[in-house]
Amino acid sequence: MLALIILLLLTSLVIGFAWISFLFIFQPQQLGWINKLLPQWAQIKVAKSEAQTVAQIEAAVNKLGLQKGEIIFNEDSFLLPIYKQRSNCQSDCKEIVELRVYQQALDLEFKREPEKHYLLTTQIAIAGPEESFVIAPLVNATNENQGSSISLPVTEIKRLEGASKDSGTWYYLLGQRSEGTYNINYGHILYFNPARYHIQQLISWTSPTGTLPQWQQVTGNSNKELVINQTVGLEPQLQVYQVKSVKTFLNPVELNEITLKPAALKDSSFEKAISMARSGLWTPAYNSLKSIKKQKKNISSNALAQIDVIRLHSQISKTQADTTWASPSQQVLANLIDGRWGKALEAFKTTHKQNSLEISQSLKADSGRLWSRVEAALEVNPNQKGSASLGSINSGITIWRRTRLFMVKGTIQR
Repeated sequence: MLALIILLLLTSLVIGFAWISFLFIFQPQQLGWINKLLPQWAQIKVAKSEAQTVAQIEAAVNKLGLQKGEIIFNEDSFLLPIYKQRSNCQSDCKEIVELRVYQQALDLEFKREPEKHYLLTTQIAIAGPEESFVIAPLVNATNENQGSSISLPVTEIKRLEGASKDSGTWYYLLGQRSEGTYNINYGHILYFNPARYHIQQLISWTSPTGTLPQWQQVTGNSNKELVINQTVGLEPQLQVYQVKSVKTFLNPVELNEITLKPAALKDSSFEKAISMARSGLWTPAYNSLKSIKKQKKNISSNALAQIDVIRLHSQISKTQADTTWASPSQQVLANLIDGRWGKALEAFKTTHKQNSLEISQSLKADSGRLWSRVEAALEVNPNQKGSASLGSINSGITIWRRTRLFMVKGTIQR
């Protein structure tokens, strides 16, 4: 094991030195950050023509037919978004096509200059996420058109506030898209490494609710998790990412999603609970996992993270089910989603006949998530009469679609 660790360290050092050698030969201006680590006599000399003032940088950008965005300063460096004008465009016609990081030139010759000079240390091309990715949560919920592979524009970059103190500086790129009744926000998550004057794009994100990415304390770890809200209607759907350190020279962190597949604990009860959660039965799954957590000792951190993600979904599902909804169909749906079969059936039976059509249409529009909950509940406990009864309602709606046996003058036959 020790030999493997030593081998990995040596490999990393070799790759790091090879990369520095490449930059030294072909792009020496990007090695300015190394001067902070070297004594005065060993520092890399930067040609005066390579360092530029902000005005000179803007002039060079304009010469390329591009536009300089608003500068985001970070102590002795700054982040610069580069915009391009989109053709055949009615609104939001400027999109970000490039990000640059500039480090202040601290050589003695530049300190004598009246204006600060900066060196280009990082330059990355930017393309927005594909349309199919942006609308994917809506497609999964409604079986709508899956979208194209065309990249949608990102028009803003902002600092992602609220991260844990030791996790570094984060940004998000933002674009907006209207799809039916949904105003979708989407973009990319970026990490800035101040020690290397380097920025990296980590993941893409999309939110049908228009909710921006945010840091939350989901697990018991010292670092907060990044939460992306992909909820559609009353269907809770959150993506939760953990910040993980990696031993690479320029990119010291990565974002790892906490997924529910596979189950992180090889235990039949745990696996059944995870299966229920994957089907959308968040609260019944979490109740089962709480019991398992009390019984078992030394549960792995990965298993605990899965439990915490399910708890987060359950909180939303439970709050919705506890709410008194003005719409009968929403009342039924909220109870169904939370696995409250008896209450859902009661609300279904006691509603006025004039509301029956609304409920039937709502159930008919289900893409399969409601029925999968019933199947998951019956798989765990085949003797649940409430689930079976509710299943007969759902299957009855499906039969009605084909034969109209349950429809009598716009109401459901009871």
